[in-house]
Amino acid sequence: MNPGKEGAVSSLRLSFIMLALALPAASAAAPPGGRADSLSVVALGDLGEPGGVLRGCATYVANMYAGQHDAGKFDILLFLGDAFTPTGLNIPQGDVRGAVDAVLDPFRETMEDLGKDRCIAVPGEHDYYARNAIESSLLLGLVKIREAPVGLTETGNRREAAIPLWTFHFGMPAEATFAVRPGGEDSVQFIFLDSAIPLRTPSAHWSPALRALGAILAGDRARPRVIWRLLCDHHPFVSAGEHGGYTAWDEDAGAVAYVPPCDRDSSALSWVMNQLDPEDLCAGRYAAWIDSVKAAVRGGGVKIHCAISAHDHSMQLINVPGPEADPFPSVQIVTGAAANPSRVRYPAPPAIYTSAKTDPSAKGESLPGFVRFAFGRDVCTVIFYNGNNGDPVDMGGGRTTFAITRSGALVGK
Repeated sequence: MNPGKEGAVSSLRLSFIMLALALPAASAAAPPGGRADSLSVVALGDLGEPGGVLRGCATYVANMYAGQHDAGKFDILLFLGDAFTPTGLNIPQGDVRGAVDAVLDPFRETMEDLGKDRCIAVPGEHDYYARNAIESSLLLGLVKIREAPVGLTETGNRREAAIPLWTFHFGMPAEATFAVRPGGEDSVQFIFLDSAIPLRTPSAHWSPALRALGAILAGDRARPRVIWRLLCDHHPFVSAGEHGGYTAWDEDAGAVAYVPPCDRDSSALSWVMNQLDPEDLCAGRYAAWIDSVKAAVRGGGVKIHCAISAHDHSMQLINVPGPEADPFPSVQIVTGAAANPSRVRYPAPPAIYTSAKTDPSAKGESLPGFVRFAFGRDVCTVIFYNGNNGDPVDMGGGRTTFAITRSGALVGK
């Protein structure tokens, strides 16, 4: 490790400790708008490639908030990492304002009206990258990487935290709690986890964040009116997208094929990249992080009803049923198709629902879009929306609407 990277890691470890000591307990806040009988939340990730796709998604988000879309107004807006790429806001100071405007201007009016306490963001790996490598040569020159983001810094994250439009959580876990309905005591808790820094640092440095996560959950045992919990981060725990290995188009089968990204014989380039920068779920450090979070959640002893992330540039709902008493969620949602959709496997109900385009010429590319939740007293409704036309997305077998019960089960249509 070079001295600059060591310094950055030391600084981040100090931040972990200081933030753990000052970890606040959020109070339930009444939603400013939306339906009177439920809390409504829109979530999207991987915004960092501005253009027509992002503007389309932002248009329908804005239309919903303004009441010009039949889904109605929402109360909370979540951004799930990699809002600025390739190196976050770790760019020359004079370029920061332009980079922020390019991504967030389409959402600005909505965000200003919601207020920063109801527009919340977490980082992805790109937010931590220090620089672009002009050219790196691997395997005796057989593999060359140009303009690849590398390194580790928290400079960009500090700049993102200073953006007045949102609340940006990086480093340590955090939480926010909102009432299901105005004036009601029942509430929804959002737990925000920085999944990017663990994948940039050795596992020996993870303990402060994992202990803080466990402390949040243990504290919830004395909060019976928190009736819903959502775990929000950038990196998914399961995926049917490219970081889950679904990268190749099989022309004979007419479907996206799985190629093991951590196998050096079948996918040499991915194998090399995962040694340097573990971004696929099969990578050793990534898998260790998943196991560590699961252990922390199970140790907390309170039910998390859904995990929501991005990273893969697609929309997915994956149901991995387990024992009802397991605090770790069965329902996993990916919503990273806000700007540059990528390949995702075709749906396989009742376990895997995805936004892959049905036209074979698209070769499994995801539709662009975002997800919306409506938290009622007993059921949370989930609908994915198409960023091209604002319509609900058929995620497989004609299913556009999903329901999660307070036991954490996925039921009905």
